[in-house]
Amino acid sequence: MSAPLLRLDNINKSFAAIRAVVDVSFELLPGEVHALVGENGAGKSTLVGIITGAQRPGSGTIELNGQLLRHLTPVRARQLGVACIYQHPSLFPDLSVAENIALRLEQTGPFRRIDWKKQYRTAQDLLDSIGADIRPEARAGQLSMPHQQLVEIACALGASARIVIMDEPTSSLTQREQHHLFDLVRKLRQRGAGIIYVSHKLEEIFELADRITVLRDGQRVCTCPAGKLNESLLIRLMVGREVSSVSQAKSTTGQVVLRVLNLGCSG
Repeated sequence: MSAPLLRLDNINKSFAAIRAVVDVSFELLPGEVHALVGENGAGKSTLVGIITGAQRPGSGTIELNGQLLRHLTPVRARQLGVACIYQHPSLFPDLSVAENIALRLEQTGPFRRIDWKKQYRTAQDLLDSIGADIRPEARAGQLSMPHQQLVEIACALGASARIVIMDEPTSSLTQREQHHLFDLVRKLRQRGAGIIYVSHKLEEIFELADRITVLRDGQRVCTCPAGKLNESLLIRLMVGREVSSVSQAKSTTGQVVLRVLNLGCSG
């Protein structure tokens, strides 16, 4: 078995009296889609923040590519091949697509001239490689959310990211766009990248994941091959009780709790 790209051992993180992550261990292998699932508040976002260097754990160890890291920062994480594609992309809206990609990839320094033609060629090549019909000169803020996510993926490819985190990536995508994204995930896996896939959509988890790690109340409940789980068992692991005991919300009509009449605004 290949050595892990990422290994977390006994990670703990607290915010004041709230224990967000408790003794969590996690590993990611090359060419693997490893799903990270759990209810809201289970600790997924905190763990992602620790992997990207945005959060510093209270205790535990982090290894990237076999290197033990005492203090991981966002810059160091990117240098070591970590890329994160968030639910809401973090592009600079007033810059072009090519400029956004260049900012992620270029090693800048003082008194350095910018080769604009090269930047636009690089951006076009990356966009073409993922089948994105996006012009490099387009302003990022004018792109739809799915297209912004594609730009983020192009950045990850251009940076030769070995660890790609996808945090609820299909929340604003159509079914056709979702299938395109899944094809890109498989392409990344074939290239040997490890993908951490965070989603509440269980059908996506079973379509893409090789392994699944379940978090509940900040603790790791289990890590196992996706083929050994089904949807009912996965839900039970996430919520901590039988699926049949999960209450179904019922829509009822009661008394009016808010009524607005003849509302106006002069501002």
